[in-house]
Amino acid sequence: MYMKNIFRIMLLLTTMLFVSCGDDDEVKLPDTKDVNYANIAGSWRLSEWNGENLEGDTRYYYITFDRKGKDGKRSYTIYTNLNSATSEQIPGSFLLSKEDDYGDIISGTYYYQLDTDDEWEYSYIVSGLTDTSMIWTAKEDMGEMKVYTRCNEVPADIIAGTRASF
Repeated sequence: MYMKNIFRIMLLLTTMLFVSCGDDDEVKLPDTKDVNYANIAGSWRLSEWNGENLEGDTRYYYITFDRKGKDGKRSYTIYTNLNSATSEQIPGSFLLSKEDDYGDIISGTYYYQLDTDDEWEYSYIVSGLTDTSMIWTAKEDMGEMKVYTRCNEVPADIIAGTRASF
């Protein structure tokens, strides 16, 4: 009789142990937003490029999107020193679209002084858009990936072109 009680208690404890285990370790992903002109409008900083973290680096790349169209185009301005020792300001226009095989796509055209528009090297699949970040993966080269982090504004010394590279 004593052994039966011990067996019942052990069975009860084992059952309670399994019932009390839950999925508390479940990872909650941030809510993603629809990729549209309103949700990507504003300023973004390139924080990771092809797996390389750019945080704390003297190199920078900011892009500011204007959601309002002018002459049928929506504009952006890039502020960067990735290809130069000094600040560059590169204006252009961009377009959002959806493709069956890829989803949300952003593509763009640079405006140059010689009145010759030049398209971006890649069009990008936009994924993981949240209030604070988004991921771009080149449609033509899936190894090309950029992570952008939303920022309140492009720093004034970068806009003015006075930030030193080193």
